[in-house]
Amino acid sequence: MNTLARPAPPSPAQCDDRPLPWVARRPAPGYALLWLPLLVLAPIVTALQHGHVGQLLMLLLLAALHVATVLVRYRPASRQHADLRTEMLVAATTVVVIGYQVLWNEHQVFLYPLLALGMAVGLRRRLAMGFVGGLAVSGAVAAGFTTDSLADALVFAVVTYMAGLSAYLIDRFLETAAQLSATREQLARTAVLQERERFSRDLHDLLGHTLSLIVVKAEAVRRFVPTDPDAAAEHARSIEEIGRSALGEVRQAVVGYRETTLTDELEAAQKALDDAGMQIDIEVLAEAGALPRSVDRLFAWVVREGITNILRHARARRCRILVETGGGEATLEITDDGGAVTASIRPGSGLTGLRERAEALGGVLVADREADGFRLGVSVPTHEEGRA
Repeated sequence: MNTLARPAPPSPAQCDDRPLPWVARRPAPGYALLWLPLLVLAPIVTALQHGHVGQLLMLLLLAALHVATVLVRYRPASRQHADLRTEMLVAATTVVVIGYQVLWNEHQVFLYPLLALGMAVGLRRRLAMGFVGGLAVSGAVAAGFTTDSLADALVFAVVTYMAGLSAYLIDRFLETAAQLSATREQLARTAVLQERERFSRDLHDLLGHTLSLIVVKAEAVRRFVPTDPDAAAEHARSIEEIGRSALGEVRQAVVGYRETTLTDELEAAQKALDDAGMQIDIEVLAEAGALPRSVDRLFAWVVREGITNILRHARARRCRILVETGGGEATLEITDDGGAVTASIRPGSGLTGLRERAEALGGVLVADREADGFRLGVSVPTHEEGRA
């Protein structure tokens, strides 16, 4: 049983983001909206001072379009249609900015960065930064010719482009963080599911075999009580030892550190079948230490499950276990002569778990009925670096 201790997941306190400010916990919409009052404050104040109602209304319309673009972009319920809606809003914002410049030709240093923010979050990813760059260059050229100052043109270009770039990057980071969070949750659910499956297989393999031995021993006690009380007492003592051993194995399995070996399981199989009055022939053709540790553990579980099924279901008198290696492959085969059982094979949780273990190592497990009995076999590739 490969049950290495796993690190505990971070506690909720370690993942808590409440100490962070609101804008840090909602960086994309918070950042895009945070620019709005900074960029429209000066134009609005100017419009109020000069009493230009039309200019004020156009600035308020521009602010409303920017808020709508950001809210639609980051509203989960409309995310599947967000591209088309936000692009229409960006187009409307662009028309308003152009109209504002035609009518008043001022405040470019405030309105162009605002438009760049809308383009960065409202246009499709492959188009956003291209439009932002084009806006920065065209605005810088216009500002350079208007002011006849290269410094003003460069400042205008940098402010406009950096506004769009920063919003674009934060938007991408937010989406990546959301994907990572969803992946982390999925991995956590997968890890829990795999751990449950692993523990259910291990517990089945532990208790199924042990309980079968107890049943065999109890039947022996019942048989020997009338004729051989000493033998019955010996079998009863074995039941006590098996029960204590099983209790220790279950405790070790719960803790997660127990490992079983093929040698131990072969010895246990020899003793269990001897007690059941069956003849067993164990042939190990593999060299000592030739099996990788993972393959050795798999073979141990196959032996345990195979012997458990023989004790439970087969009306067998003989059993043969063969272990061999060669050609980069290790093979284990368990056969018996329980041909009297004619029921169809229905793979239970034990065989299903063994098949999953074998497939995890790139191997294959076969369980089929033959003319004179039953055969359980597993074949797994071996690797030099994995040897015990």
